[in-house]
Amino acid sequence: MRWITILLASSFTIGCINTDPATDLLETYADRTARAIDIDLELNLRSTAEVLDPIPPRRERTLPITEINEGLLDVLDLRRCGLIDLIAQRNTSLGKLAPGSQRLMYELNFLPKLRHCISKLEGDTEQAELLTRLKSIDLQKTINFPNQVWNSVYTSSELEQHFSLGSPPLTPSETGQIAPLQLALERFNIIAGLSQKPSWGSPTFTDQLESNYESMYRSQFGSEWLTSMVYLTQTLDQTAHAIEQRLDARPLCFNQKQNRKSEILWNVFLKYYVNSLQPYLAVVERDGRSWTMFHQSMFEQLRPKDQTWLKVYLSDEGPLWAPYRSARERHTLAWQALLEQC
Repeated sequence: MRWITILLASSFTIGCINTDPATDLLETYADRTARAIDIDLELNLRSTAEVLDPIPPRRERTLPITEINEGLLDVLDLRRCGLIDLIAQRNTSLGKLAPGSQRLMYELNFLPKLRHCISKLEGDTEQAELLTRLKSIDLQKTINFPNQVWNSVYTSSELEQHFSLGSPPLTPSETGQIAPLQLALERFNIIAGLSQKPSWGSPTFTDQLESNYESMYRSQFGSEWLTSMVYLTQTLDQTAHAIEQRLDARPLCFNQKQNRKSEILWNVFLKYYVNSLQPYLAVVERDGRSWTMFHQSMFEQLRPKDQTWLKVYLSDEGPLWAPYRSARERHTLAWQALLEQC
């Protein structure tokens, strides 16, 4: 008997540890609401992986880049442009295997120097052949640039983890969980915007981009937000269904006169919805909108061919926002109808 007691106690402890704060909040809210209206409700939350499709594999998210290979003599000609060191770096085995962050930094440094060199050589008849070759390189790199930015961001392991479907939801007690990513998101958007400009200088933050990738790596915001949206949608829908069942039965208050049950319901509404669930909803929506706007802006500026998955995934009519809005509206109307009975 003593061992059974210990085993049960251990199981209970493990169960408590495995319940994350957000899921606990949602289950408590649904349970308290169901009790107040005398409806049986056991919140059944399907996992994010059961609700959402995963994003395409990396190979399908990678856009083509036309490589530019220069012969040794051609490269030596580029010395006058101040590009020889950059090219030497790029041509090392390390450069060829460099991660997306390094490739992006290379392009941000290379293109402005190349264009500066072209402007210096304009009108120099002795350098006409070199100028033609430089302009050809500039044209190809300009065409490549949006795809390079896309690949450096959307095929990076740092951003991939933000679309994982296995994280717990955002923690209710922590506000502004997207804040550590704001600088990185702003800088990536600035870089994407360069693809729409005919000429630009290397951003002052180019050499600091590694720290922005590190910020993305240290955060799980995107993945946790996906789970939050999926869990909230299900909670709102299932709770609304329970309230609708109660509405189909006899009124909670006879002739709209308040009673003990209506007082309990009002207390539950204030404590578990207004003061608990609603603040969590607000944070998830606010930070989610910032996250969504970042990706929408990147998509509109880079215009990646055959990558509509990103636009669809986070659009207002996509698999996250549309079901969530529908569930939120249904939930709000159910509560309004219930409270109007008293």
